[in-house]
Amino acid sequence: MSKVLVVDDEQTIRAFLKIHFEHRGHIVLQAEDGKQALGVAQSEAPDLIVLDMNMPVMTGWDAARELKKQGAVTAHIPVIALTAQNTSEDHAEAHEAGCDAFVEKPIDPDRLFDAVGRYLK
Repeated sequence: MSKVLVVDDEQTIRAFLKIHFEHRGHIVLQAEDGKQALGVAQSEAPDLIVLDMNMPVMTGWDAARELKKQGAVTAHIPVIALTAQNTSEDHAEAHEAGCDAFVEKPIDPDRLFDAVGRYLK
C-alpha cells in the first residue's frame, strides 16, 4: 500500500482526492500549504506527492524546489503538480521546480491516475 501526500489549500479538493486515492488502496496524508507539506513529507516519507501550485504561506513551486533539493531526504519522491493554469510556461516552471508530472484543474481523475500510475503500482 502506497502513501500519498495530497497538498491543496482547498479542503474540498483534498477530500475529493482522498476519496479517489483511498478507493484505489492508497494511504492518504494531507497538508494545506507548501510549508506544512515539507514537514509531513519529512516525517512520513510518502511514496508520491500531489501538490497544488497556487497556495498561501508557501507556494507549490517553492515547496517543490525545497522537496527536490539535492541531498534532501525527500528528493527522490515523485511530485505531481496541480494547477488551474495550463500554459507552456506553467509546465516549464513545474519541471524546473522539480515536479515529475503536471495535471490541470479541474481534476480529471482518469488523467490524474494515468500520471500516478507512472510512479505507483
